[in-house]
Amino acid sequence: MHLFKILSRTVFTKGLTSLCSFLCVILTARYMGAAGKGEISLTVLNITLILLLNDLLGGGAMVFMVPRYRLMSLLLPSWIWGIICGCLLPLFFFIARPFSGADYLTLCGLSVFLNLSSINLAALNGKEKIKENNWVSIVQVVVLLVLLWVGIFLFNTRTPFVFYFSLGVSYLISFLLSLFYLRADLLPGEFTPFKRLMKQLLRNGFYVQLGNAVQLLNYRFAFYLLVYFHPLIGKSLVGVYSTAASVCESVWVISNGISMVQYARIANMSNRKAAQELTISLSKVSLLATVLAVGILCCLPAALFRWLFGSEFTELPLVIAYLSAGICAFGLASMYSHYFSGIGKMHISSRGSLIGFGITLILGFWLVPVYGLAGAAITACCSYLATAAYLFFCFKSDSGKGIFELLFSFKGLRASIQNTATHVRN
Repeated sequence: MHLFKILSRTVFTKGLTSLCSFLCVILTARYMGAAGKGEISLTVLNITLILLLNDLLGGGAMVFMVPRYRLMSLLLPSWIWGIICGCLLPLFFFIARPFSGADYLTLCGLSVFLNLSSINLAALNGKEKIKENNWVSIVQVVVLLVLLWVGIFLFNTRTPFVFYFSLGVSYLISFLLSLFYLRADLLPGEFTPFKRLMKQLLRNGFYVQLGNAVQLLNYRFAFYLLVYFHPLIGKSLVGVYSTAASVCESVWVISNGISMVQYARIANMSNRKAAQELTISLSKVSLLATVLAVGILCCLPAALFRWLFGSEFTELPLVIAYLSAGICAFGLASMYSHYFSGIGKMHISSRGSLIGFGITLILGFWLVPVYGLAGAAITACCSYLATAAYLFFCFKSDSGKGIFELLFSFKGLRASIQNTATHVRN
C-alpha cells in the first residue's frame, strides 16, 4: 500500500481520536469544573505512570521484538505482568496520599484494562497492522465519549466517577477488539525460552520505558508541583494547566500519527540509510504541520476558550502561548526519538528525556512556587526544547547530514517517501 495512504489514514485516525479526546476534555472541564478536571488529570497521570512500568514488557520493546519472536511467547508474560502491575502499584500512590477502598479498586481496574489494551496495541503495531490499530484507537475513544455524554446528560452524573467508569469500559473494549485482530497470530506452537525472552524484553524495555517515564514527568510533573506548592487551589490549577496542555498537545496528532507508521516501518527495515532518509523526510513534514497548527492555535481568541471550558479557564491563552515553542520543537524531535527506538538504540531517547527532566527539576522548583501556571508552562517549554535539541544533534551525528539538509532542504521530499512505499504493507 502506498505510504502516503497509510500515513494519511493514520493521521486521520489520530485526528479523530484527538477530536473525541478534546470533546471529553470540554465535557469534564465544563460540567465538573477546574477542581473536578484536576482530580481526573491526577488520576489519569497515576494510571499512566503505572502503564510505563507495565510497558517494560509490553510497550516499545514489544514493537521491536514482534517481528523477531513468536507472538504468544511475548504476549503471555506481558499480560501476566500487566495484571500484577495494575493490582500492586496503586498501593504506592496510597502510601503517598491515602484514599478509600473504592478509589483503590477504581485505580486497579483502570490500570489493568489500560495495561492489557496497551500490550495488544503494541503487538498490532509490531505486526504492522496499522489499519487494525487505528480502528481499535477510534473505537476506544468513541466509546469513552459516548458513555461520558450519557452519564452527564442522561443520568445527570457530573462527578469524576462517570469519567472513570466510561474510561474503564472503553479500555476493556479496546483489549477485546485488539485481541480479535490478533487471533490469527495466537496459534499454539514452540515457545521461545522464557529466560532469554525476558532478558531481551527487559533490556530493550528498560531503556524505552526509562525515556517514556521521564518524558511523562517532563509533560506532567507540574501537576504535582502545583498541588504541593499551592495546596488550597492546587486541583483547580491542575485543571486549568492540564486543559491547556491537552489543547496544545492536540497538535501532536500529526507527529504521533506519522511516528507510529515510521517506528513500525523502521523496526522491520534492515537498511540503515533508508531508515535515515525516511526519518529526514517525515521529520520535515511533521515540523511544518506542527508549526502551522500551533500558529492557528495561538491566534484563537480568549473568548472562544471561555465559551468552551467555562469562566474558570480564562488563563488558558497565556499558558498556551508559553508552551507553543516547545510543542513545535517536539513535533520534530519525536521523529528522531522513534528512529533511534526503531534501530534498537533506545538509550539515546532516554538520555534526551533525562536532560529535559533535569531542566524540569531545576526550573520547576524555582518558577512554579512563584509564578504558578505561567511558571509551570515555562518550565515545560524549556524542557521540551532541551530534549529536542539533544535528539536533533544525535540524529545529525548518526546520519552525517548538515543542519540545512535536516531542516530547510525540501528537495526530493516526495520522492524519498515514495521510495520506501514498496516496503510498507497494510
